Amino acid sequence: MKSEKPRWHKTFLGAKQQHTYWLYKIIDDVLMDNPQICRFVEIGTGQGALSVILGLHALQRNGHLITFDTNSRHRKVETIFNRLEVIYYKIDCFSSEAKDIMEGHIKGQPTLFFCDGDHKPEEFNTFVPMLPPGSIIAAHDYSVEIQDSDLEKAIREYSLEPLCPKEWKGGVDDIQTCFFLKP
Repeated sequence: MKSEKPRWHKTFLGAKQQHTYWLYKIIDDVLMDNPQICRFVEIGTGQGALSVILGLHALQRNGHLITFDTNSRHRKVETIFNRLEVIYYKIDCFSSEAKDIMEGHIKGQPTLFFCDGDHKPEEFNTFVPMLPPGSIIAAHDYSVEIQDSDLEKAIREYSLEPLCPKEWKGGVDDIQTCFFLKP
């Protein structure tokens, strides 16, 4: 049976992608339009392909990425993680230890916070309050695992501004990812 999304689930540096390549282009666009971003946090390391992309952006901005997952599936890119100074934490992102690590990493600086774990609505709504102004929060599997109704309260409460909404869903290069700027 052919995949409905033929551009998904390819590989990047030998790691299975859980995204389409077009997502990487949109991330680049969003970050180039937001030079204030200097910290990077990812929930849901997965196979590590997106982590490598985020780690490269962090390196370009003299920072590094911290990423959280409860599974270790990123072995194919572990050497790259080390070179990019990506810090992987095998802990639940909702634990007090993880929250302390995140707050210590963010240090009040504009951050790209990428929600791609197993509980995206909860991740988005839990972590958006800790992000300082100028930060961007993104959530993968938009319209699949996370819906507009899951985000409405946070969007209103924090006056979140959508970034690149025409790219979020639909078409061959459906990125299934929403991006919001926290003003």
